[in-house]
Amino acid sequence: MTKREKIIHSAIQLFCSLGFQNTSTTKITKDAGVGTGTLFLYFKSKDELVNSIYMEIKREMMAFHLVFADQALSFKDQLNGFWVDVVSWGISNPDKFKFMMQFKNSPYISQLTVQELQEEHQFVEGVMKQAAKDGVIIDQPFEFLITVFTSQFNAIIQYLSTQDGRIHQEMIQTSFDVLWNGIKK
Repeated sequence: MTKREKIIHSAIQLFCSLGFQNTSTTKITKDAGVGTGTLFLYFKSKDELVNSIYMEIKREMMAFHLVFADQALSFKDQLNGFWVDVVSWGISNPDKFKFMMQFKNSPYISQLTVQELQEEHQFVEGVMKQAAKDGVIIDQPFEFLITVFTSQFNAIIQYLSTQDGRIHQEMIQTSFDVLWNGIKK
């Protein structure tokens, strides 16, 4: 692991366990086993570190959107593939998932970060609007559909995290079916 990766890894764990306010850069560097100056070589401030982590995790998750490029699949199959991938990612990356849940509406997330994410969401919004236009899903505002999606995503991750580390593919599929039945036309 590079020094930068060690800093990010430690920061995620500490932010999740102690919160943003209670996590100093000194705690992060000590946990990462690097000097304080090393953190500031990569990040100008703790705020920049938080935003960088947030963007990296969001981009990692956004990579799953590539399934929507497969035009051979129906929209339902595309969404199902995305769902299985993103839920499996959430279960496999509990600290990253927790970080995203803690900081998605945080005042520490900069306007620039929010703007960059909105640009990345335009692709997904276009796919959803086309599915609604084609009569595949209900025609509702994108923000509403994303809220439904996010709520279901959070619920299944939280539920599966209480299941002794067992990943139940059947339960992941059932959770998709619940989502699909709520948005299909």
